[in-house]
This record gives sequence, structure tokens and C-alpha cells, in this order.
Amino acid sequence: MSPIERNFLCKGKKGDLIMGLYVVKALGGGRIFITPGEFEEPLESVIESCGRLVHAQDYVTSFEIHDGQTIDINLDDFRKSRWLYRTTLLDVICRTHQLPSPKDVKPWINVPAHPDFAGKVVLHRRTSAVAERGNPLFDWDHLFDVVGRKNCVFVSRLKKEWEDFGHPEIDYYAPADMEEPARIIRASRLYIGNQSLPSALADALGVNRIFELSWGIDRKHFAVRYAENAWYFASPWDCTLKNFRYLCDGKHGQFLDLATGTSVASLEPYVFDWLKAFSNDMAYRLRLTRFGIKQQILCIARQ
Repeated sequence: MSPIERNFLCKGKKGDLIMGLYVVKALGGGRIFITPGEFEEPLESVIESCGRLVHAQDYVTSFEIHDGQTIDINLDDFRKSRWLYRTTLLDVICRTHQLPSPKDVKPWINVPAHPDFAGKVVLHRRTSAVAERGNPLFDWDHLFDVVGRKNCVFVSRLKKEWEDFGHPEIDYYAPADMEEPARIIRASRLYIGNQSLPSALADALGVNRIFELSWGIDRKHFAVRYAENAWYFASPWDCTLKNFRYLCDGKHGQFLDLATGTSVASLEPYVFDWLKAFSNDMAYRLRLTRFGIKQQILCIARQ
């Protein structure tokens, strides 16, 4: 069977499907099937909402519901990886399928830019499913002061996510399907979001992006260092977004000022609540330790 004929299986979620497309492309493409698992909606709805985006990729020959076809690659095998929660999600996925660890990653999905959103700062934040993905240290207000509220738009098919965001002054836009937010993000000058489907799209599209990292056990999943135009904030001591204004330049040891678009060597001060930061970090480490102990117990029980 030639690589283009490989059958790939995905059990969700939709963000994991987008990340899994990296594997599909790296292994030469093929047919993608979905089956019940982590998807939060009926499979027919997944096909409808994601179909145009997935079919638009030239390495995908079909996208449909699994109906007994032989599967060559299970895109969900990463869930059993011992690297889960210990490195980026893309790295976990690559290790699972014996692909090289991601470095200088290029975009793995392609869509035309949406002309109405050129130069916008696109936002997304979801905390309803996993509350820990809303980092209480992440200063959205300060970022808005830097990039300008009028330049921002919150993009989600669910208006409730915009309402939960708590910034009614930020414009809201509801896309029709999953291809439209991809086109919107593709057109943006910057994407900012937490761990969610739109963040997976931003990563796959290779746009300028900032990630608000979780204080739960999956914190490291979007701590991206495999692209020069990706930054993140987890805590004052674990971030490449500094003082919610400056982006680290890994090669030159300087910082890009989001307010002016220029490189600077020194930063304006920012006052952190260090007690809150320490407590937040301890909560993350405690959660991760508990998960590790649970995994060890399960491994012993299987022996």
C-alpha cells in the first residue's frame, strides 16, 4: 500500500484532529476516518463543520465516518504516550508516530486568508470544558492596552464563549464552519488564545501566535518553541511573552515590543502578584505529581 493510500483514524477532539493532520502530511497523506470517542458533537456534525477545511488539504484524499475500513495509523495513540503532559502536544504526537521531534515547523494546513480580517488581532478563549485552561495570571487587559481593543475580534461559533470571556467591548464574530475561522486566523497579524481548537488552527497555520498556558496538567502542550513566531505565558518564570508586551527573540537575545513593533533590549517593568503566581505554580505542580503517581499505580496494576 502506497503512503497516499494510508487510512488514518481519529476519535477526536477536533483540535486533536487538526494537530493530527501534521502526521497525515508527514506520512504522505491518505484517507481520514473519524469514530466516536472524544468528539463533543455527533460525527455527522464534525464532518459538516470540518469537511471543507480538511478536504482543502492536498494530502487528504477523503474525510468520512469510519465504517469498518482497515486502519493503518491511529491518530489517537498519543493519548497513551509516556510523554503526555511533559512536552508540547505536537512533540508527543511526533514521538508516538516515530517522527522527528518538531523543530522549525512549517505550516501543515493551508487556506486562503479572509480579506475582511487582514491585520486584525484574533482572540479565542475557552474555559467551560476545562476551567484550568484559564490562567488567572494572564493579563488580557494589559495586552489589550498594548495592541488596542479596536484592533481585536473574538472569533467563535459559540457566542457563550465570548460572553464568558468577560470583555464585551471586544468585537465578536461567529464563523459559519471550521474553514472560516482558519481563514480569519490566516489573515490576522496576531492570534491570542488558550488551549482550544482555534489555537490548534493557529499553530497549524503557522501565524504569529501567543498562547495562554493552563495551570492544569496539560500546561506544556502549547509551550511552543518549534517556531520563531510563537510565544506563550505560563508564569513569570516560564514564558516567552514578557510583561504582556514583549516577545522573546530567541536568536538575538532581544525583544519585540508589541506596542511599537520595534526590537528593544530592555523592558518596562510589570508588577506581578508573586504570591498568586507562586500559588498558581504550586497548584500546577501538585496536579502533575498526582497524575504521575496515578500513572505509576496503573502501570504496576497492569503487570
